[in-house]
Amino acid sequence: MTEISGPTKLTGAKQLAYCTCMQSAHWPHCDATHHTVGGNGPKIIELDEDKTYMLCRCFKSHNKPFCDGSHI
Repeated sequence: MTEISGPTKLTGAKQLAYCTCMQSAHWPHCDATHHTVGGNGPKIIELDEDKTYMLCRCFKSHNKPFCDGSHI
């Protein structure tokens, strides 16, 4: 298993389709896996396209989908 280290940087986005079923291969981005595993679809999060966001990839953040440094 490959260990994931650190967040993904996201810039210039207006929205994030945040995976809520936790099955996406591209988590925290929704890849429509919920259609096959049973889920309610993504949560759409509005973003400020002038800001940079750090997205959690370790599933440990208490502020999902945003990184809070819990991976350290």
